[in-house]
Amino acid sequence: MMASLTYVSWNINGINHPIKRKRILSFLRSHQVQVALLQETHLTQVEHEKLREDWVVFPQKAILISKNSPFHCLSQVTDPAGCFIIVHSRWGSKQVTFASLYAPNIDDPLVIQNFFLQLAQFPSPWVIGGDFNCALDTVMDRSSSVQVAQTHMAKTILASMKEYGLMDVWRHLHPTVRESHYSHVHQSFSRIDLLLISALLSHRVKACEFLPRFISDHSPVMTQLETPTSYRDPFGRLDSHLLTRDDFVGEIKSAIQEFFQFNHSLPSSPDMIWEAFKATIRGKIIAFSSACRKKFQQQMVSLEQELRGVETELYKNNLAENRKRVALLQHDLNKLSSAGVEKALLKIRSRFYARGDKAGKLLAWQLCHEEADRLIPSIRLQDGNTSFAPEATNGAFQKYYSALYSTQYDERSMRGSMVSFLDNIVIPALLGEQGERLDVPL
Repeated sequence: MMASLTYVSWNINGINHPIKRKRILSFLRSHQVQVALLQETHLTQVEHEKLREDWVVFPQKAILISKNSPFHCLSQVTDPAGCFIIVHSRWGSKQVTFASLYAPNIDDPLVIQNFFLQLAQFPSPWVIGGDFNCALDTVMDRSSSVQVAQTHMAKTILASMKEYGLMDVWRHLHPTVRESHYSHVHQSFSRIDLLLISALLSHRVKACEFLPRFISDHSPVMTQLETPTSYRDPFGRLDSHLLTRDDFVGEIKSAIQEFFQFNHSLPSSPDMIWEAFKATIRGKIIAFSSACRKKFQQQMVSLEQELRGVETELYKNNLAENRKRVALLQHDLNKLSSAGVEKALLKIRSRFYARGDKAGKLLAWQLCHEEADRLIPSIRLQDGNTSFAPEATNGAFQKYYSALYSTQYDERSMRGSMVSFLDNIVIPALLGEQGERLDVPL
């Protein structure tokens, strides 16, 4: 049976705030995304390190790759102006190239030409996600009835797609449907977020859709491709936050009383009763956790579907009532997702508190980063050459500190000057009765 591989292209419009960053990562995790092509992260190189807990991160226009995937990076190219990043990799036994692009909001076809020239250096298949900031079809990709000319950037994109054998996945599956990004400034819709793949992958496409827009002002574009590789889900752990819930504590108390009520008089050994008790309580905890998780997922899916329908209605009838319904549903989704994020942040803080100063993976990870920060990869020697050898670095530091803490004077002349200096010093002494009083026993 073929498994599915999920890609998302998303303009997230900044993730500096920890709550929003956690909400976006939780959103990607809840939709089982393996590859996220993000735009406008607004994070520095150092801040991108905050995303590395569950993802392989390529900064700038960030590309996130799930650590549970069979991914191996071969090479990467980044745009000096910060418009795109291209990552050539091996996915299992196959090579694939990922790219994330944020086109300027002015009609500049040179950026698109430069992007595809860089991309052409790597073999296909290609998976490209980005905010292209232009509508490819001025009729189908815009809600406004005002006719406008196709931009030079759009013409360049279409020509490059034809030349390099690329396809717009969403338009390929929905040739007659209008779906777009809503602009509050212009009070109109336009489809500018695209996910392009090589045409040779078209037979593997299972679905492509725009997900509800409530975290960012752009809707994420999600595509599922069939893949013969299956992935193993991570093992579950006890959620300690359940201990703060009265209904959970009450159910576990009832389960404990019920177990010992029916098993107190069995002729079994205490060890066997204890093992049976642990298995019973573990089953109760798993059942309760699963029910809570399913309830949360059902609420999220229900709200997302309702928001999807209301956004479609807003696209057809741009009325104040529909905009109000969209805002209310977005508020409910934000509130629900924020609650899950706050719980996750508390869990991370408790983990740092409990394990921060103890030997373990967390301390080893921190020490590894400190060692990497203190590493001196190269050093310029006295002859002007740069050496990358550790022996040369150690030798240079040894010579420097040996010279720093050694005297700069000749030992013989230094000894003579010290003796003459001390001979000329008159040291006062206690004479007579004062000296005798100091020598008296206490």
